[in-house]
Amino acid sequence: MAWVLAKRDIKIKYAQSLVGIGWVVLQPLVAVAVYTIFFSRILNLDTAYPYVLFVVSGVIFWSLFNYIFSQGSNALLQNQDLIRKLYFPRVLLPVSKVLVALTEFVIVFGLFVGLLIYYGLPPSVKYLVLIPVFLGTACFGLGLAMLLSAVTIRNRDLHHIVPFLVYFGIWLTPVFYPVTIIPSAYAKWLYVNPMASYIQWFRWGFFSEPIDYFSWIGSLLGLLVCLAGILVFKAQEDKIADSV
Repeated sequence: MAWVLAKRDIKIKYAQSLVGIGWVVLQPLVAVAVYTIFFSRILNLDTAYPYVLFVVSGVIFWSLFNYIFSQGSNALLQNQDLIRKLYFPRVLLPVSKVLVALTEFVIVFGLFVGLLIYYGLPPSVKYLVLIPVFLGTACFGLGLAMLLSAVTIRNRDLHHIVPFLVYFGIWLTPVFYPVTIIPSAYAKWLYVNPMASYIQWFRWGFFSEPIDYFSWIGSLLGLLVCLAGILVFKAQEDKIADSV
């Protein structure tokens, strides 16, 4: 059922669009172009490997998290009629957003692989870090989504906090700027943010960037948020139909 819901979302999202599923690639390309021009050319930020690879590696995982969190937290409100008419595990609604995000991630990751080939980076066994980083990002986004959706179903005002969390969250995550621009005394605290940790683990695997021990803390926090989201959502699940 989760896959059926995901396919429905994909069809609705790209229906009557000239570019169609091409938007999956076009949107991150525009973001990468803007960040590269502004931060690399204008502010002269530099990295040990091509800056465009640095940005793409951050954008693809931030986009993955952003979609799961933003759409997953609204999944109950978007499917109120379905909840009223049919009984099913409500957790399938935010989980279906993970499947949509996975589909789009696979397409965008193909762009990243193309850049790796273009710049001649050799394959490495460390590339397997992609699997735990993807799972960690998906779990963190889903956990936050379930936490927020369980609360917003009763207090609709909280629904409007999502765009603010996403907007400020990207500035607390080294998506388009290297951590080296932050004073060393404060830089490590950035990795308490699970998304900063997951992206850094990915860059460690693909570009051999150093790993701060705070990245272990951030990664663990992401999994704890996921667990908390599941527990809170399950506790509220039986009351959801009465609240929509």
